[in-house]
Amino acid sequence: MNRLGQAADSFEPRGIPLALARSLLAFAQLTTILLAPDRILFVDSHEAGAGAPCAGLRRAALWCATNGEARPGGPGSVIAIAVLLVVIVGYRPRWSCVAHYYVAFSIAVEVTATNGGDNVAEILTMLLIPLCLDDRRSWAWREPVRPLRPAWRGSAFAAHAVLRCQIAIIYLTAAVSKLTFPAWRRGTALGILIHDPEFSAPEPLRPFLQHLLAHPWAMDLLTWSVLATETLIALSMAFGRRTRSYGLVLAVLLHGAIILLMGLFSFGLIMIALVLTACADRPAIRSADDHDRRENHHRDLGKEGRHEPGDSALRAGARLA
Repeated sequence: MNRLGQAADSFEPRGIPLALARSLLAFAQLTTILLAPDRILFVDSHEAGAGAPCAGLRRAALWCATNGEARPGGPGSVIAIAVLLVVIVGYRPRWSCVAHYYVAFSIAVEVTATNGGDNVAEILTMLLIPLCLDDRRSWAWREPVRPLRPAWRGSAFAAHAVLRCQIAIIYLTAAVSKLTFPAWRRGTALGILIHDPEFSAPEPLRPFLQHLLAHPWAMDLLTWSVLATETLIALSMAFGRRTRSYGLVLAVLLHGAIILLMGLFSFGLIMIALVLTACADRPAIRSADDHDRRENHHRDLGKEGRHEPGDSALRAGARLA
């Protein structure tokens, strides 16, 4: 418990990893809004091309609240793009974090062209709010000069701990759920994916991959390496920042390969941003008051260590008396 308290007291999330993770996340969401075709961006499953109806949670989401219906374009898209651009450049993280969560929530409940990463982005932006609300900097890329206030530091530490638990659950679930399919247990799943018409590799890479996966040892090695990588990323969340940084390297390799071979660009960037956020902690910044107190303390110790000539003799005489 003492170690947990010390970790909370010394927690400082503000730095380049957090700023980069927020920008990467916002960029991935921006590509969804800008690059997804209108015919699939807001499509009701019952009425293709008619737009998704505003019911339930959708009524509170961005496009329904501004357009009256979930359709591409209009003020909803303009607001979402503006918010995401503000997050990407890192301006006023204290205020942009709340707006970012609202955009992520709106994408998750309204946009029908989802890939699984949008729900992760909604959770991530929600947990980023306690990490950013006490950030009084104008730009997220600047070095902070004042520490977080104690109450906000505790909230940020708790949110970061929950985030790490979420990451562990996501990747362990992904690894374990794959084992329920015979193709993953046999080590042949990647060979099936290569020939899948929807998720197959790009045409220039397909002959090379088909030749490589024709060897049973390569098929087994690559298939089981996916499960091993997901498991190691999950386990790294239980350790210190250095070990989590190794998990980040594995996440970049895994999702970089998914982007390259399966074209899941937005999903891959969201997952990399998620694991990058787990590495956004460092020792707390000392305030100017703390620095002054330490200087005064060292100065007082120095005075106590200096004695006028004859002090030793007087003390010795007092003891003899």
